[in-house]
Formats: sequence, structure tokens, C-alpha cells
Amino acid sequence: MAASTVSKKISTFFKIAQELRQGKHFNITRLTSLKNLCTEPQAAAQFCLYLARLTRNKMEQKVNSYHLEEVWNDYKHLVSESILVMEAYLANPITENEQALWMTLNKVRDVNNKYEKQSWGPVRIIQCQEVLLIEEAINGILRSSQSSHWGYQIARSYAERYNPSYGTGLLPESAPMVEDIANFWNQYHSDNL
Repeated sequence: MAASTVSKKISTFFKIAQELRQGKHFNITRLTSLKNLCTEPQAAAQFCLYLARLTRNKMEQKVNSYHLEEVWNDYKHLVSESILVMEAYLANPITENEQALWMTLNKVRDVNNKYEKQSWGPVRIIQCQEVLLIEEAINGILRSSQSSHWGYQIARSYAERYNPSYGTGLLPESAPMVEDIANFWNQYHSDNL
């Protein structure tokens, strides 16, 4: 992708974040241009790891009121452990590290592995949104042929919010997350020029 095209996409993300801070809101599909930035699997993998690390940091700072403290601590431990396995695989993508990452994906997936039967089909019950984001990060690293899809999915999970006044999408509360996304791509392309 041409540097000018990349620069324009990154500028658009910064502009969206600025407009969100001014009270605007957007449909989540405003993030679909991330798919183009994530076509290169190595870039997408670094993006997934970056958002996973930010999620871990936010979990460490968050006082969780909707889970039992013990369960929340288990989730935090699983997220931290998962990031170590991701880092090991990305630093040295040997078979043993890949197998460890697949095993970690199974453990992470088990947290949100409950389904409820609805009239239109099964609905996945999410116990922990942060662990779901880690699941998407691991998928983005392991499924390199689908890097665009997973890059968008993890960004969506990271930035999408709900507010009764707006519904679901990119809301004023999403501004810091959209800035995080823009900052990653700005730094990644600055370092790789």
C-alpha cells in the first residue's frame, strides 16, 4: 500500500477520535479500513499483540465489580499468561511455540464457551469481554491468511461501546481506544519506512 494511502487512513483515525471527543458518534464500520492495514500478517500480528497488551494493562487498573474477585484474578492471570505465549511465538515461531499458542487459544476460548439456544440459533454468552479480545488476538496471530479479518475484529472489540443515548458503535467513550489504534499504525509505519 502506498505511503500516502496509509498516511491518509491513519489521519482519518485520528480525526475520528477527535470528533468522538467532541461528542459525535459513528457506526463501527468506520473501522473497516483497518482491513487494508492488516493485509500483511506480520503487521496484523503486532497490532493484535499491541491491543492485547493494552487490554492487560487496563485489566490491571480496573476494579471489577461484576465478577467475583477470584474469577477476575483468574481472568487477569490467563490474559497475562496468554500474552507471554504470544510474545514467545512472535519472537521465535517454532513448532513448540505454535503448539503452545494453540493450547492457549483453547484455554482462552473455554472462558466464553457457553451458548444459549435462541429461536434464530445458538448465541454465545460472553463471560469476559477482555478474554474475548485475547482470543481474537491469538486468532489474528495464528490465522495469518485471515489477518485482515482478525485485525478488524480485535479493533472492533477494543473500541466498540454501548450507551443507551447512542446505541452501539464508536461513541465518545471510544475516543481513547481509537487514538490507541491510530497511534499503533502511526508508529508502526514510521518505524518501517
